[in-house]
Amino acid sequence: MTNEISRKQRGRFFAANVTAFALIFFLLGFITLQLLNQSAYRETDLSLKKIEADSRIVQLEIARYTQGDPFLNPQQNLSQRGQRLENEGELLNSPETDHFNTQVVLWSSTGEILNKAAIGGRFNQIQELKLNKKNLDTIQNIELSEDNGASSLSFRSITRKATANQTGIAYIQVLANTNQIRNSLATFRTIMILCMVVFWLISIGISYYLSSLSMRPIIASWRRQKEFVENASHELRTPLTIIQNSLEHLFTKPNHTVIEESESIAQALAETRRLTGLTADLLTIARNDSDQQNLSKNLVETQPFLSELIRPFQEIAKIDKKEFIVHNESNLNVMIDEKRIHQILVILLDNALKYTNPQDKIILESYASHKSWIIHVKNTGPSIRAEDKSKIFNRFYREDQSRSKETGGYGLGLAIAKQIVEQHKGQITVSDYLPQGVDFRVQLPLN
Repeated sequence: MTNEISRKQRGRFFAANVTAFALIFFLLGFITLQLLNQSAYRETDLSLKKIEADSRIVQLEIARYTQGDPFLNPQQNLSQRGQRLENEGELLNSPETDHFNTQVVLWSSTGEILNKAAIGGRFNQIQELKLNKKNLDTIQNIELSEDNGASSLSFRSITRKATANQTGIAYIQVLANTNQIRNSLATFRTIMILCMVVFWLISIGISYYLSSLSMRPIIASWRRQKEFVENASHELRTPLTIIQNSLEHLFTKPNHTVIEESESIAQALAETRRLTGLTADLLTIARNDSDQQNLSKNLVETQPFLSELIRPFQEIAKIDKKEFIVHNESNLNVMIDEKRIHQILVILLDNALKYTNPQDKIILESYASHKSWIIHVKNTGPSIRAEDKSKIFNRFYREDQSRSKETGGYGLGLAIAKQIVEQHKGQITVSDYLPQGVDFRVQLPLN
């Protein structure tokens, strides 16, 4: 992956993250403001709806108008019905300094305000008010200018028809001042927008970090793929070159018999076998990487499974004058892919035989621990350097290049073993076997 491609992909991730954050903040702000607008006027609207023609506040205003006394005491001259409803439609709390909170306006049928005297100085604030007969018994928003348009008054209003026995009064309108609510909402809206902008700016930095973070596994995967292709090409080149040289040598001596050129033929065949094994390993790794190698699990008895598996290795160890020790203590039934676990143990036992000398020991241990099946493959051969223990499961990594060539290894076996163990949700580790040797530990979950 070139730097230009990497930069373009990082830019796409960055743009996607910034856009996602912007949409989230916008939707959050929009929903919050909508809910706040609906809830802020709820109490005011409920209070307005409760005010009926016989409510205390309405009866008081009618009494002031009919008696021509704008200073009529609220406790005097109220009908019994008005006293019965004294708690209904009370004035809203928290009045402002310059603006009244609730006002009852009495209208004539011609749209004239009848109780101007009772309204008094407040009439100047609502003199632009017009009677609206179209939306009776519904809550309305009203905006009136004040001080020659320098400021405005906001109201929630409801208008109802007056009862027939109220002389000259055709309509009753109740106004509830909402300037305080409007100003509070405006302040909250400003603060929220500023916070959204600030956090969106912060999210730009977070988006840049996330885009870089998202690119890391892609770049790491690309590097592994590039390294894999380079190593595979290098490993394939060697046997192909040997095969080519052997065949070209045969052409230089066309009159020789097969027996006379048996050495070149045998060398070509040996490299062909090695090449076949290498391509099979490469195919296994590629399938594991692409998740094409699915596990086929079934219930397996560990004791007969291991007994059958180690038999050929015991014979090879005997021929090579090596001691093969088995501690098969587990008698479990485990759900595993039998062929794949067989492949792991073949890799580990084959390595143990390859990298040990005559008189060395190879030890296989199997036991149950908590919820796991533990398998140890130990040998008393050369130990692995501490700096190499973290690398031996990497593809094409070989601790000793010269010995690997002698034994025919390509550094893929342990990488395949690790893939299989991880597919089983297990772990494979390596440690020293004291006083000298190597201990490979495979832990597989029982469930």
